[in-house]
Amino acid sequence: MRKYYTSLYNYGSRFTSDEGLVKDCIQEVFISLWQRRENAATILSPRYYLLRAVKNKVLKSLHQHKIRSGTVPLEDEYDFLQEFSVEKLIIDKQMSEEQATTLRKTMAQLPKRQHELVYLKFYQHLDHAQIAGLMNLSRQSVYNLLHETIQKLRSLWQAELIPDPPAR
Repeated sequence: MRKYYTSLYNYGSRFTSDEGLVKDCIQEVFISLWQRRENAATILSPRYYLLRAVKNKVLKSLHQHKIRSGTVPLEDEYDFLQEFSVEKLIIDKQMSEEQATTLRKTMAQLPKRQHELVYLKFYQHLDHAQIAGLMNLSRQSVYNLLHETIQKLRSLWQAELIPDPPAR
């Protein structure tokens, strides 16, 4: 549990700012896993399994809460929060403050799904099939979305580094 807790907490926190809900969902996932421990031997990728289970549990809890309170439809409740705490640590170590500012600006311009894809691929190191399962996409869609995301990041990055010339 300790090995995965931080990753699970960080990932679950992307969907809601309610820390208690995320912690409860992680605990429920581990309780469920313990109760079905005979079947746990068949889990090929524990990291993927746990990330998927936490995401599903958090989204289900949010959905149930919103149904009880009679508010938002399901498609509007999906909100992948866009702040990476790990991102800041890596940026601070490897880039100047100017580059870090540029990267934050470009990442903020990505849609939520692309932001989630970057997080899963480059911070959680999941393969394309695992990302496809977590994001409910086909494997080919993950390849296409990743390619599109990288192209968009490149163009946004260059636009930030090479500003338009001033009007005369």
